[in-house]
Amino acid sequence: MRTYFMTCLVMPARAAALAFGLLGTAAVAQTTVDVPIDEARVIATRALLAGETELALQIARSLLQVNPDDRTALLVVAAGAPRVGQPAEGRQAGARAFRLSETDVQRYEAARLTALAAANEERYTLATFWLRRALTVVPNEEERARTIRDAAGVRRANPWSTNLSISIVPSNNVNGGTDDAELEISGEVIPNTTLSADSLALSGVRGTLNFRTQYRFYSSPRDRAAVAFQYQGVRVRLQDEEVEDPRPGSTATIILDPDDFASDLFDLSLIYDRALENGTFGARINFGSFDFGGEPYYDYRRLSFSRNLSLTEQTTLLLSAQREWQDYESKGIRDVIRTTLRSGLSYRRENGDRVTGFIGRTDSDGFSQNFTFEEWSLQGSYSWAEPIGPISLGVSGGIKTIDYPEYALFGPIDGGREDNSLFYGVDIGFPGIEYAGFSPGLAISGSIAESNISRFTRDTFSVGFTLNSVF
Repeated sequence: MRTYFMTCLVMPARAAALAFGLLGTAAVAQTTVDVPIDEARVIATRALLAGETELALQIARSLLQVNPDDRTALLVVAAGAPRVGQPAEGRQAGARAFRLSETDVQRYEAARLTALAAANEERYTLATFWLRRALTVVPNEEERARTIRDAAGVRRANPWSTNLSISIVPSNNVNGGTDDAELEISGEVIPNTTLSADSLALSGVRGTLNFRTQYRFYSSPRDRAAVAFQYQGVRVRLQDEEVEDPRPGSTATIILDPDDFASDLFDLSLIYDRALENGTFGARINFGSFDFGGEPYYDYRRLSFSRNLSLTEQTTLLLSAQREWQDYESKGIRDVIRTTLRSGLSYRRENGDRVTGFIGRTDSDGFSQNFTFEEWSLQGSYSWAEPIGPISLGVSGGIKTIDYPEYALFGPIDGGREDNSLFYGVDIGFPGIEYAGFSPGLAISGSIAESNISRFTRDTFSVGFTLNSVF
């Protein structure tokens, strides 16, 4: 027995021609047409493709009254409703069609339509979510590239921007400790002095959660303003929580608490960027707090400016200035003011590779002499525009020197303290591996620091897993 779909249609000329081609001349002359449900689906779909959106929606909505799980009718509503100013209806229909889909191709189709409806509704974060779902079932590389381009466009239109990253990094020095329990100052061993167990380099795993959300509350062709919140939490798992007491002759065991090395950063910022005739200008105001070992450590306020200028088509001059005020909980530290100036050049080669170099200086003036120093740094990076085989690659490195003119450790130290360090990093991506718009990577980093005070001589190395968005 055939099931029929009943509808009353007042057909415009194009729709009438469409129905004429499908059902024959007699159908056009009637106001009530008995049409098999399968043919009604065809009429609705072809009406939508022919631009007769209202007709397509009328048929599809009637089909859904007969069967709320009619996937074809749901797709017609998902595609058509946003065209007539009803994106919420289209989004809901698309989401239901996705749940009813039985193949990856069907899920891809439904996810893209749902994303389009959400974007028309100006729910850009939800649209991004559905585009990521589409990427999990994308049928081919051409559609993958198309969906990634669409997702990048939605991201630019979205006033909200949210990023969440988690890294788990094994390291030979999770606490920034030194290798030797003996304390040396300017090459001389200090007798009867041994560093504490938690001052020595401890192996383990460092886990970092980084969450940042930003809302753009003003935008024009020339400038934009936004407010952002960031949280970064670091937790440490030690390879050995029970260590030997480093003091000579001691056989005691010391139990270390990993929570003593945990930290939490909370940051609220106001952001302003402006496009100029040559380059850009940016300003930031940050307010935040930093907790260490489960206790408040310091609060801060930061004001920073940046200026980028194009010197040539391939070379950009990068300038920045920053002033930070820190208020420590410890009465012995109290307040610190730091000023940082940086300048650099970024050069894009003809093949797209980019070379960047920076020189920077920081002046720190604190109530405590141990927080008063002068720092110079020189760093550079090189990133390849095209993958090298199956990987994308970027390398960086630099040197840094810090001079504390007056430093106290059990009393003033002649000549103060001077640290010199070498640091490096390698970022490896795997562009051929991607899921839901995320691609994995490896971050290798390390540093070698030498100081006239052995407590600050250290060697660190870590390898971490990263997950990066491709748009």
